[in-house]
Amino acid sequence: MAVSGGLDSMVLWRVLQELAPAHRWRLVVAHYNHGLRGAESDRDEALVRSVARRLRCPFFSERGDVATLAKERGLSIEMAARQLRHEFLARTARSQTCSSIALAHHADDQVELFFLRLLRGAGHEGLAA
Repeated sequence: MAVSGGLDSMVLWRVLQELAPAHRWRLVVAHYNHGLRGAESDRDEALVRSVARRLRCPFFSERGDVATLAKERGLSIEMAARQLRHEFLARTARSQTCSSIALAHHADDQVELFFLRLLRGAGHEGLAA
């Protein structure tokens, strides 16, 4: 599970935690600290680490230099952050032999992704959520 520490990902975690025993799921928590909000980013990471410890979930975290990647690749901060986060999640899933990655998204995330794809010139198939 990708857990940011925000309400949407914490709720997803709670739901998956409740469902896991019945489905024999092994939950692994992955948190990517973008470092874009200073101490607040660090508090989110500490919260997720603490809850993972309390729930006895394996916890993996990583931080990256979003601003540098954005400049190097000519990306927006948001796209650079997403790219780094998705690369981290894929590496973590592979290393833990996870067959799925759960991400929490709300309606605003879907709208944002739609417009990002539209701006990149995606066709109707690429725009579908």
